[in-house]
Amino acid sequence: MWTVRRLAHTLTGFAVSVFFLSPCAQAAQLEPPKTVGALQLVHALRGKEALQAIDRLHGKGLAGTDGYVAHYERDGLVAMLCVSRPARSSMTGAQIEKMATGIRAGKTRFSHLKSSERNGTTVYSALGEGQIHYFYHRGADVIWLAADPPVAREALQYLLQRDP
Repeated sequence: MWTVRRLAHTLTGFAVSVFFLSPCAQAAQLEPPKTVGALQLVHALRGKEALQAIDRLHGKGLAGTDGYVAHYERDGLVAMLCVSRPARSSMTGAQIEKMATGIRAGKTRFSHLKSSERNGTTVYSALGEGQIHYFYHRGADVIWLAADPPVAREALQYLLQRDP
């Protein structure tokens, strides 16, 4: 009888912990910003659906555990922001290098690869599909921004200045 009471008490404590801690776990999920510079969020894919879209857009095997693909617009100008979090943070640099290597080798639809240091972050840029594409990592997250040229620099600067 004592064991049943103890088990019931333990299970109740666990259920209460899950109830109160689940909002904290959800807060850790990646969420797209409502704006990127002057552009407003129009719609976004999140989670597994977003990771599948990122794999289709940027190559298989990025092995993300969380992410989003967000679309922004203002006055006919658009941008797309893809953010993924690899299964292991040690994979972040390898994913960035894999993308850069593919562009350098001409194996993608992107060209004119360059890299620069901005606010202490190595940012790669490339041209393709009428947009400027930037990719870099912040912490464990891999970030890819595709933006129309008139808003590209402003959008990138906004993202680099945001808190991680």
